[in-house]
Amino acid sequence: MNELVQWSLLILGEALSRPTTSASEFAAHLGIAPADLETNLEDLASSRLLEAVADAGGSERRYRLTEKGRDLSDVIDALDAWSRRWALTVPTPATLTVEGDESLSPQAGDIEISMLGAFALRVGGEQVYGLSIGSQRLLVYLALHDRSIRRGAVAGAMWPDVSDERAGISLRAALSRLDPVSREATLVASGGLGLAGGVRVDLHDAQKLARRLLVADSTISSFDLDVEALAVLSLELLPDWYDDWVVAEAEDWRQLRMNALEALALIHLDAARYGEAAAAARAAMKVEPLRESPHAILIRVHLAKGNQSEALRAYNHYCELLMAALGLTPTTHLNDLVVSIQHA
Repeated sequence: MNELVQWSLLILGEALSRPTTSASEFAAHLGIAPADLETNLEDLASSRLLEAVADAGGSERRYRLTEKGRDLSDVIDALDAWSRRWALTVPTPATLTVEGDESLSPQAGDIEISMLGAFALRVGGEQVYGLSIGSQRLLVYLALHDRSIRRGAVAGAMWPDVSDERAGISLRAALSRLDPVSREATLVASGGLGLAGGVRVDLHDAQKLARRLLVADSTISSFDLDVEALAVLSLELLPDWYDDWVVAEAEDWRQLRMNALEALALIHLDAARYGEAAAAARAAMKVEPLRESPHAILIRVHLAKGNQSEALRAYNHYCELLMAALGLTPTTHLNDLVVSIQHA
């Protein structure tokens, strides 16, 4: 199939999934080069399949399907199914490469999805570049759920602002546009979608680490207490992603890692590893500056080291922070930690 025709069909399919679409949204979701996108949009507008509409309050032109374009919905859906049936590849403007080895053929066991700090896809430890936004979103959704999900549930969550029918079309289009590495990482079955067996996800490893630290009778290794563990627990989940289904998971991870950092600090404190305990307590304070418990741990660390002035400085800093933000004073528990040295 001619590449221009393929891109035109993908643009029309994307337009079916929402009332209006901007050029930047087309580019992000389809991974199409700006020059190719502009040419296709002009052709589709001149053919009266798309029409430009004013963007209230914005400077970017938006497009919507005309009645003539909407009449093609069944044709687009059928062509999408046909292309997937015959495994036709969709043209990609950016060449998908694995740094250091462009000919690497991925296996699911070699693939790792990173979501802490930022999204990354790696094969054999080397990062993959050139992934479309659509591929990234689908991989992230499947990685966050870590189980097979019904197609309808995936479509409804990822495209919540359109009808079920249009969301299903968008999902099928996203699956048809998966690059080779993403396709290897994805398990597509009649019952639903999920990650292929063997694909590693950094969030899952970090969650297991956090739960080991929080369960009293867990077997904790030296690796669970090292600087790398502290670094992992200090990372946010996809901080620049704002999909509702990402934000909810990010908040769950924030709560889990905050409690795990406090547990890590207490483990180090009990073992008289004061530097490590202070570092973990400060990391927990960064997650939630107004939370009292990590401040209390840090004060205990200073007192255990005999640094009374540091303990009072930490206490006074928290008092000022809490009063300025919420008009509150610390609890009796925190006050009791320093009462003996306040009046010495």
